[in-house]
Amino acid sequence: MNKGIHTVLLSSLLLLSGCGEDNVIQDSPGPKGLDFNLVLIDNVSEPEAGGLRMIDLTFSDKNGNSMKMRAGSGYRHLEAGWYTVTADADDRLEAEIRLSLGDESVEVSGGSVFVRKNNYEYTISLELETAEGKINAMADRKRLYFDSEVYSSLSTGSDGNFLKDQQIRSEIMNTVMNYSVYLPETYDGTRKYPVLYILHGMDGGNNDWLQDNTGGLWAGGGTMPSYAKEYAEQTGKELIIVAPDGENWFYCDGYNSGPKYMSYFFEEFIPYIESTYAIRAERGSRAIGGLSMGGYGSLYYGTLHPEMFCHVYACSAAVYGAGMTPQPIDFITRAVASGRDRELPGFTIEIGTEDFLFADNERFIKELDSCNIPYEYITRSGAHDWKFWNACSPKIIRKVLTIFE
Repeated sequence: MNKGIHTVLLSSLLLLSGCGEDNVIQDSPGPKGLDFNLVLIDNVSEPEAGGLRMIDLTFSDKNGNSMKMRAGSGYRHLEAGWYTVTADADDRLEAEIRLSLGDESVEVSGGSVFVRKNNYEYTISLELETAEGKINAMADRKRLYFDSEVYSSLSTGSDGNFLKDQQIRSEIMNTVMNYSVYLPETYDGTRKYPVLYILHGMDGGNNDWLQDNTGGLWAGGGTMPSYAKEYAEQTGKELIIVAPDGENWFYCDGYNSGPKYMSYFFEEFIPYIESTYAIRAERGSRAIGGLSMGGYGSLYYGTLHPEMFCHVYACSAAVYGAGMTPQPIDFITRAVASGRDRELPGFTIEIGTEDFLFADNERFIKELDSCNIPYEYITRSGAHDWKFWNACSPKIIRKVLTIFE
């Protein structure tokens, strides 16, 4: 990483409105809101033990106000989500702030920082508790060019301890159900691992993400075990990956008059998996992702049961499902309305610009914006195929293993 200062000249933005009367002491001489139009990347540190990096940014506006922010991240860039303002940031999603209003330093005693990431474009909102009262600040849609993440060039899967077509007898489904599982090389049942549930797409199956040449509808197949093994060799971080067979039921109860698949997944499948394998069965160690229909399923399950999943990684997702399927955005808006929006999992949405679902994903992102929900949105050239999804696999592995507690 080049640690020199990167200057990013940015367009001006509207002053944050509606944040004044209730949040600022009425006779406070300080501003009600700060509108930062210039952001500098001062430094991104080398990773410490556990992969923590410290990121230093400088914000300034046209009125001579400035702010220094030092934030902890598992990446070479700011993470999407809520940072807690502390006096000495030394962990993920913690930030320390030094604020100057003109020539006067203002002590910041607490608050929060909201980060949303759209490719290289960031929206950063701050609510700061100061001696001047509560001050709000905003840097809206700023293009910050951190060094790009470098991912493996592996192109084949079928690596590691991949158990294909395991079976579970389901009373709810009234049949035997298949699933596949990847176990790390160090797995011997004596210590517990975090878990990623990964969901396949329409006309796919439980082996798609975990092996090459699946013989399914689309050519190719998943390479995820190879990336998990490689990442373990590089960092020492490991996980269990579980891929259920969802057939074409959209991971819902009664889709197309089908069985109660969602009920099976939560009432039978997860309890069976997490009692059969050495898994850390807790929210901070459980994530879910998927592609196409499975991208919908991951959003549906993550928003239906936010108490169970710490992150959702939806690739080429059918974000609105099909027909009368439940709408993940409805669960999100209910969480916001009830003040539980911070209880939602983190979201990463990745979609190819040539994908037939691209317009739906763009619309979904705008709905997240309207709900003020943090997210990471990744768009790049690509279609609805395994060439695109194989490039998602290392990012999914890196993302969840960075987040897992």
